[in-house]
Amino acid sequence: MKAAIISAEWSPRPDYAVTPEENRTHMARVGSSCWKHPSAAVATLPDPTPGPDDVILKVAAAGLCGSDLHFFETDGDGYMQYPGMARFPSVPGHEVSGEVVATGAGVKYLKPGDLVCLDDMVCCHKCEACRRGFPNQCENLDDVGFTMNGGCAELLKVPESNCWKINHLVARFGSKAKTLEAGAVIEPFTVGYNALFECAARIKPGAYATVFGAGSIGLAVIQLLRATGATKVLCFERNPGRRALATKVGAHAVHDANADPAATAAIVMAATEGAGADVQVECAGAFNSSLPAMEACAANGSQVVVIGRDPARVPVFLESYQVKKANIVGAMGNTGHGTYPNVLRMMAAGLLDPTLFITDRFPLDDFNGALKTAQSRQGGKVLLKIGG
Repeated sequence: MKAAIISAEWSPRPDYAVTPEENRTHMARVGSSCWKHPSAAVATLPDPTPGPDDVILKVAAAGLCGSDLHFFETDGDGYMQYPGMARFPSVPGHEVSGEVVATGAGVKYLKPGDLVCLDDMVCCHKCEACRRGFPNQCENLDDVGFTMNGGCAELLKVPESNCWKINHLVARFGSKAKTLEAGAVIEPFTVGYNALFECAARIKPGAYATVFGAGSIGLAVIQLLRATGATKVLCFERNPGRRALATKVGAHAVHDANADPAATAAIVMAATEGAGADVQVECAGAFNSSLPAMEACAANGSQVVVIGRDPARVPVFLESYQVKKANIVGAMGNTGHGTYPNVLRMMAAGLLDPTLFITDRFPLDDFNGALKTAQSRQGGKVLLKIGG
């Protein structure tokens, strides 16, 4: 099968405490501290065969995510910017849709011909974190496209339990092809859903909300907030093309994020008649500009939800949060807690539409062209159209 393959040099930073397990497996817990000089090429790999509980997908489409871009964005020493778990060489791609073409002997619920989207987080379901209800913090986590081969390939082997049927969405989107495109962009909505309704969990209809960053997750968050009753959603984004997409998916007002934090906060306070924002979602990974603005315009009881990833350490004046009974909530992952089925229900009901912000499509052979377009951050979701 053809696949895009990322290669990089294992070279832990001198000040990084490498664990024996990391040295043995080269699965870095902090990719930006271990991997340098990344590169990508399309090559031929052996076709995968399913284990007892696995399925083989004929990949239809794979989305390129900001995390994928961080693999290739490096600092002055050549280290990749991605701060999460990573192992190379590997096939990227965690936003995936496809059709089941083979199943292992123990597979019970899927059959060849089923259309599916992918939950990329392969949890052990045995560690203390999993058993206490924190699957996104699994101590033995594998992650499709990060620590195991992903969907930027013609075929993908994954556990059956990480696939969700999307056959029923054909009625919603009108064709198999459009359903599979939508299926490759479900993952950003599940990230947003987990952040808003599992991690923050105090968001109410009628809220005033801000969203910083209008990449795929920010655009998904805007739709989720509108679908669940936010009465004002203000988006701050640097790129004009993405600002247009934020308006398209339902933001009530969209502003240039290049303003200084005080000016941004003033915009929010004016739009909310001095009340401030009840929900604030950081999707940009630009903490030095977004977090000071959020602090300055937080309403009483405000929920500041951090999804974006940024290696920067920023000062926070906690007194501002104490006196307002406000929270800063970290959010990572997208698995468990009914996230995928609830997002799929909302899509089937017409409340969410990932196809609104798919702007570019490339064949697998032009992976580097797709990567270059995504790195420009000028548009919305960039898809690799592979087999659908």
